Amino acid sequence: KYGLPVQFNFFAFLPEVLGGSNAYLDPQAVRKQQMLLRSVASRFHEVPYLAWDLINEPSFSEHLWTMRPNEDGWELAAWNAWLVQKYPDRTALSAAWNLPTDAISGTVSLPSNEEFSSRGIYSGVNSLRVYDFCLFAQETFAEWVHGMREAIRTAGAAQPITVGQDEGGYIDRLSPAFFAQHVDFTTNHSWWQNDSLLWDSLVAKQPGKAMLIQETGLQRELNSDETARRTPDQEAMLFERKVAMSFVQGSGAIEWLWNTNSYMADGNETPIGALHADGTEKPEATVLRNFAKFAVLASPYLKNPKAPEVVVVTSQAAQFSVQGDLQIAAQQNAVRALGYYLHQPVSLVAENQIAKLGTPKLVILPSAQSLRESTWQTLLGYVRSGGTLLVSGPVSRDEHWQRVDRLTPLSLQGTVEPLTAHTVGLDSPGVPSITFNLQRQQLLEYLNFGKGVSGKELNLGSGKLIWLAYPVELAQSEDCSAREYRKVLQRLGIASPYSTAQPLPAGILIYPIDLENSVLYVMESEWDQDASVSLHDSASGGDLVLGLPAQRAALAIIDKKTKRIVAKYGF
Repeated sequence: KYGLPVQFNFFAFLPEVLGGSNAYLDPQAVRKQQMLLRSVASRFHEVPYLAWDLINEPSFSEHLWTMRPNEDGWELAAWNAWLVQKYPDRTALSAAWNLPTDAISGTVSLPSNEEFSSRGIYSGVNSLRVYDFCLFAQETFAEWVHGMREAIRTAGAAQPITVGQDEGGYIDRLSPAFFAQHVDFTTNHSWWQNDSLLWDSLVAKQPGKAMLIQETGLQRELNSDETARRTPDQEAMLFERKVAMSFVQGSGAIEWLWNTNSYMADGNETPIGALHADGTEKPEATVLRNFAKFAVLASPYLKNPKAPEVVVVTSQAAQFSVQGDLQIAAQQNAVRALGYYLHQPVSLVAENQIAKLGTPKLVILPSAQSLRESTWQTLLGYVRSGGTLLVSGPVSRDEHWQRVDRLTPLSLQGTVEPLTAHTVGLDSPGVPSITFNLQRQQLLEYLNFGKGVSGKELNLGSGKLIWLAYPVELAQSEDCSAREYRKVLQRLGIASPYSTAQPLPAGILIYPIDLENSVLYVMESEWDQDASVSLHDSASGGDLVLGLPAQRAALAIIDKKTKRIVAKYGF
């Protein structure tokens, strides 16, 4: 009636089983789910501005928001069928899992809770099959998404389809990297990772797909005396930064929610929204109103973004293991080093999407430790074709954390050793030492290339492989990785897409997106001081001058033809 776009959500967290026993694998449950979707979609198939959200923040089992088995007969049978297809050689599988052959000769049990703990090995339980269970879960859910999509399409509905996943989907839950092929756009709900807002946006963007920060906002943070930690104005400032960052390789954001739900039982979520319970506005409402004005002016210019020259590849072999927190930290620190310290646009490509890597000038594999052999060979093929690959620390283990020699085939001399020193001092004059938190990172390894040797370089085909001895993204200081990245960027002649009148502090993000006829600048401050921004854009030849208040955000679009600012927010 009012021309408002609507996104209709069918399920939340776990689909209804509708008389069945497993939400994704029981044929009776899936058949009824598809019947439900068809009946709704057929009724509303001609409604414009309608999108279908298959499920909100999905988990794989009744153990919500954890990657744990459901432990029912349907899942056990599907798990064993999946193993037979993926690993026909059971002897090789028993070696990969470090289990006796008779332990997997019949029906293979689902992983136990102890296997998902890094301490399980001290009680006689290893975690080597956790990766396979995660893949099984990802592929099973992707197939479910495919089936639900087909149900909607056979009902004659052509509206966009998505799955509204939150940040857990980019850490250890059901990931768009696997089901993106079956949806029309990907999403993220940016709630918890407030110190990694750039990563939040980049990790949700899958190659060839639009991305929307579908839910964002502020949950109430309390002090010990139950008073609010942030003022309403401070909440609005953080909300502003979240919305601004959603434009980084994305299509903007939707606040959850506009009207505060004062009847919600959860005291943590009751205050969420742009309005108070009595209908008066919070400062967040002004942020939304001003972004809406920007969106109207910006919309005609947001076409055909160019891919960044730098790509970070994420290791799912490491991420879907009991050491996954280290891989997430490595990703986040790599993104921060490039975005905030070096002011260099970057994109992320997940390991199972490596075929869509493209031809960037530089690929970074940050502190992976483990990687599938097929991914490694693809990266080496990228180098042989003329690319430059920067690897930090060993990549000496496969997806089951078994040792694999990736040095000798490249004629590199070195040994993989446990990182047991808190401080690593290199013999090169003027090179600062690197410190590691060994309490948190006790399972890290490094490459011993020889005393005082911080890395190796070799020409491979028409490209170059640069291999750092230490996992610098996991050092205690963020500028360690920034220092190493800067050297490589300078050698490759990869310059920032803009020049500034004066250096910017590391707490200021200036992220340009080169579009078809314009350049979009996303500017965000995580600094406690006001900053003056004066820059010259290389792609358009335009200039941008503004004052960026502390912990605030601003956006601007420069028209390439006129070199003038045609849309702006925050100044």
